[in-house]
Parts: sequence; C-alpha cells; structure tokens
Amino acid sequence: MLKEDAATFRKRLSNLGLSDSVINAAWPTWWSDDAEASSSARAELRYSLARKLGLEPHSLLEDQEAPRFVWKEPAQFKHLSGETDVEKWALTSFGTALGKILLLGTPIPEFQAARTALEFRAAILGSQTYVRLVDLLSLCWTIGIPTVHLRVFPLSRKRMAAMSVHAGKGYAILLGKDAVYPPQIAFYLAHELAHIFLGHVKPNEVLVDLEEDDPSDLRKEEDSDEIAADAFAMELLTGFPEPQVVPIGPGAGARSLAKAAMDAAPHVQIEPGTLALCFGYSTGDWATAMGALRHIYGPPKDVWQEVNNIALNQLSLSAIPTDVNFYLRNVLGEVG
Repeated sequence: MLKEDAATFRKRLSNLGLSDSVINAAWPTWWSDDAEASSSARAELRYSLARKLGLEPHSLLEDQEAPRFVWKEPAQFKHLSGETDVEKWALTSFGTALGKILLLGTPIPEFQAARTALEFRAAILGSQTYVRLVDLLSLCWTIGIPTVHLRVFPLSRKRMAAMSVHAGKGYAILLGKDAVYPPQIAFYLAHELAHIFLGHVKPNEVLVDLEEDDPSDLRKEEDSDEIAADAFAMELLTGFPEPQVVPIGPGAGARSLAKAAMDAAPHVQIEPGTLALCFGYSTGDWATAMGALRHIYGPPKDVWQEVNNIALNQLSLSAIPTDVNFYLRNVLGEVG
C-alpha cells in the first residue's frame, strides 16, 4: 500500500531533475484532498504521471525508490555542453511520451510524400510565392508529422532548440527555441524535417538539437548530419544549400536591407525575413539582419502562438484521453 503523500511524491519527481512546470502540467485535474485518502487514487496519480512524462510506473509505486525514465536509449544529442545522463534521459522520455500523445491525434496519410528539399520546395511554390513558416507547418501536418512549440520543458535548464521523435507509427517535431519573427523558427523546423527525411532519426529514436552557445549562429557546423541538415533546410527555404546574400550599392542599414529583401523576395522566391537572415549569415552582420526583421514584420510577436494555434486546429483532440488532453494543452500553453 502506498503511504507517500502527494507533496512527498512531488519532491521525489523534483529530485529527479524534473521542472516544477512539467510536474504541474502533468498533474491531473481530478486530484484532491479526498483523493489523497484513497490508495487506488494515489496509484492512479502515479500511473497518470508515468504516461505523460515517460517514467516507469513501478518505480513510482515504491515510496522509497527513485523514479526511472522509460526511454534511455537510443537517442542522439547535438551541441552537448555537459548534460548529465539523467538530463538526457529526461529529455528523451519526455519527448517520446509527448510524441506518442501527438500521434494519437494525428491521421497518418497513406500517400508517399516528397523526400528531397527541392521536391518539398516545388510543392509549396506551386501555390505560394516563397516558403514561409506557415507553409512548412502546413506541409508537416499534411504529411502526418505533428509539430508543436513547447511552453513546458522537462528540465529547469531549458536548452532544447528542437527535437525530432519517432514513436511507433510516425514522427513528431517539438520546437523549443523562442523567437519573435517567423523565419527564425522556419529554419529550425526545416532543419528538423531534414533530420527526418535524410534518415538521421531511426525507428523509435529521438534526436535532440540543443541550443548552441552562440544564438546568432543558426548554422554552426558540428558533424556530418548537422551539415547535411543545414544544407537541406537552406535548400528548402531558398533553393540553394549555401545561399550568399551580400549588399550591393550604397546603404547597408537595417531599413535598407529590409526594403531590398522585400523588393527581391517575389523575384528570387525567398521569403523576405529569410533573405535578411541569409545576409546575416553571409556577412556576419547579425545586428543589421535582426534590425531588418523589425522593419519587415513590424512589432515582435511570439511565434509559438501561431505554431500551437495551428496544432490545436489540426489535432483530433477527441482521440486523446481527457486527462492526457489537458496535459497536452498545458504543454502547448493553452491553459495555465
């Protein structure tokens, strides 16, 4: 019989390294003081948390035992900087569990999707002037890859830029990098699509892209997979694996760059903000590139809201159990 009260149980989860925000998000709404008195309710509480966070249920049912993560391997981590095994297991288990939840509410199409960057680009440009973030999101949902932006993270130290997950019947993409202009997230999303379609994410595997030390360097080359994923992403967004955008003529300020990008965009079929970021990458002048984004888009807005609004409209939430549904909404920032 479980003797541990809820407060002690929460402390056990915190001692594992799990953040208060993810524990709060996963905590079931039906829990109450009356439930505390019921051994069956205490057991169900632990099963509920185990399903959502990727923990071994039996390790939660023993009062004195340290909780254990279910999915410890296989997983790939990019841009590691001292993460412990437990932190890596937490990210892997959280991502796999959430991927399974998302795929419950995502129909998987039967048709064979395009597999190269240029094929995806051509499909989008058949109806659009250039490839925007919203077009990439539409592509992901059309080919059965649920894509969300996390508002709750498993660890207090949030360093996850993005994660690609294969869980059972398909793939899911979890974005973690915050941004206030769409092309910043478009690159990360295109990069994760690259990992999936280049075969970097094996069946039932997780690939975690941690944030790089230099946040302005969107394309730091570390290994062959990262080089290939960067090239795929840029080819999808621009048509070229190594686009070079440099100033021509007088004036190289943010306002001038913004105007030049907006004027050129329809002709080169590259989204204006993406052109500005390519300028930053080509020249190293990130201050001007980021300043141009303000002139292109106006006041900054949280990009995650657009990503998750689309996700909530695309997901078949009725296919996801009620308790897990509420957890998912928490993770997507819809409830608090």
